[in-house]
Amino acid sequence: MASNMAPKQEQTFTLRLLVDREKNRVVVAEASGDFIDTLFSFLTLPLGTIIRLLSNNQQHDQPAELGCISNLYQSVENSSVEVFWNHICKEMLLRPQNNCEPLCRKLKLNVDDTESLRYFMCSNCKKGSNWLLSTFTGASCCSCGKSMDKEMKLLGDSEDETHTDGVFVKGEAMYFILDDLRVLQSSPNNFVKELTQLGYRNFHKLIDISPCVGLKEILDLLKQALTSKSALSDVFFAYGESLGMCTFSPKIGPKHEEPGFDFGVSINLKVILRKSKKKIVYAEAEGDFVDFLFSFLTAPLGSILNLLDGYSSLGCIDNLYKSVKELNSSRLTITRPSGTPLLDLRVAPQFSYRRQPLKLPEEDTPSYWYGRGLIKNSICYVNPNGVISKKRSLVENPDAMKLFDPRSPDGTRELAVGFVKRPSLFVVWDDLKVMPLANASSICFIQKMNLPLDDLEEHVLCIREVEALNLLRASLTSKAALTEGLSYLLENPNQDAKA
Repeated sequence: MASNMAPKQEQTFTLRLLVDREKNRVVVAEASGDFIDTLFSFLTLPLGTIIRLLSNNQQHDQPAELGCISNLYQSVENSSVEVFWNHICKEMLLRPQNNCEPLCRKLKLNVDDTESLRYFMCSNCKKGSNWLLSTFTGASCCSCGKSMDKEMKLLGDSEDETHTDGVFVKGEAMYFILDDLRVLQSSPNNFVKELTQLGYRNFHKLIDISPCVGLKEILDLLKQALTSKSALSDVFFAYGESLGMCTFSPKIGPKHEEPGFDFGVSINLKVILRKSKKKIVYAEAEGDFVDFLFSFLTAPLGSILNLLDGYSSLGCIDNLYKSVKELNSSRLTITRPSGTPLLDLRVAPQFSYRRQPLKLPEEDTPSYWYGRGLIKNSICYVNPNGVISKKRSLVENPDAMKLFDPRSPDGTRELAVGFVKRPSLFVVWDDLKVMPLANASSICFIQKMNLPLDDLEEHVLCIREVEALNLLRASLTSKAALTEGLSYLLENPNQDAKA
């Protein structure tokens, strides 16, 4: 019997493009707030999600590349589960949680296909006041070792409140998008000003087109936003001349030491330099440095841009971020007391690596409560399976729950370390390909490099906040992140750490 259910129709946008017909370039686009919401949602995506989405959308076997970040992602993919504390840690890096996922679910077109949070308890244990909760599928109970397979529904979550007037921007307004992804409020004055600055005195060379934009075009826009200075033209006129991507030269640092200045967390890193080429060949790294690198994958793009003061040199994504800051606040929906979340993006709870030099903010882990029933209008509705909520007042006889944390040997938050097992040793190549050294032959490793042994020189560097920022910048824009991000330290012997 045939199903009466029609297939779900893909959501699309209709853009109005003003095109220079001689140059085959988009001069300006006009779109509704729904489209701008989807554009701004790019900022909420963790880097690991971006690599995965672009890889799934690639054509003609062209790999999705973003500096060395793609190599980091592939290193996680290619690593055995035994490298990590458990299979969940590997999955966390490959499919990181978007901290704005509840908001992105409300988008007309949401590019992030990451699964929403689910909640699990152990059906075997009856722990009274020490109920254990996991937000990860396939977690093993810390007490009995059995799978936490009892799925629970979270009740009374304030994030489920509906927004009828747009997600990130007010839905009733129209907006201009320039070829370099600057977003402006649509107004006659802004239109005249922008066209005049671009050298157009009339409409003689300009034509109107109205393409239909679906998921493929949106993902193409995401890719071009990170690799091109003319994102709209490169998507809608792929045969046109691209302005290309700006390379970035890391700042020369670090900060000069001052008495009493707190440099925060630091990591010592042993690097092998090829003297004749002045290139770092590889680093011999322990788990803390590898976790630091892997944590790039769980960080939202907007959070990274904020760390870099909006200057990543990645395509034209910086313009999208600056547009959020420069838009009139009356055009932004306020979803937090502090304002739009786009300017305060955080790593999702339990997805960060805290023992590292970068100050990437992590969302506070919420408290969860378990009880025998839901309280509504002073009446308790008993549930035989019990109920969980972030709001203690909604639960009958509430007990605080303990949260399972995959980033530890036994799933306890108190022992949370990182994603990879300790102790462990890795080789990190200049392009940030990561290879575990467990059971590897050092003799074979050196032989395969086929480099003159007397051309290799060892240095131990101290990676603090400034060095970490330089390495992050280089990893986004370079194919030789260690050399581009850290080699300046080798020119100043005083920056070498004591081995």
